[in-house]
Amino acid sequence: MTAEPHPLDLLRAEARTATLPDVRRELDDLSAGFYEVLDSVHWGAGAEDTLRASIGMERKMGMEMRLGLGDDWDRLPLRKTAPLAGMALPELLAEARAGREHLLLVLDELLRAAQTREIRAWCYGEEVPPEIYILGLRRRLSALDERVAGARNITGDTGE
Repeated sequence: MTAEPHPLDLLRAEARTATLPDVRRELDDLSAGFYEVLDSVHWGAGAEDTLRASIGMERKMGMEMRLGLGDDWDRLPLRKTAPLAGMALPELLAEARAGREHLLLVLDELLRAAQTREIRAWCYGEEVPPEIYILGLRRRLSALDERVAGARNITGDTGE
């Protein structure tokens, strides 16, 4: 019986051929699709819980990068967040969009800082360089986006 490779081993292998600019563009494309999902009119009954979980995970990803930034963290604009528990669907949809935009801003700052000094961020429980982190971020955001897309009521049938 062969063990599944650790996700970081897969990312390290992919990093041998992937370029940061290409992966960053892929994140923009992924996010554009995510925004289209957020603009959808029909959502299923579990959408709020799915969005809360997704937003919470993206906030965690932002903290992973902020830790790696060290003192460069101060260059980022302060983004105040509100507790997700009290937000209704329209607020969660707006927060999901704003959170993703801010997450990509933090990523860009991490990539900028990595051009002048060694930067490491947390991914799958280990500190990794930006070229590994961005691949892991793409993978994790893709999985979250799929969960959020699954929370839509595709037929638009509200059961009424």
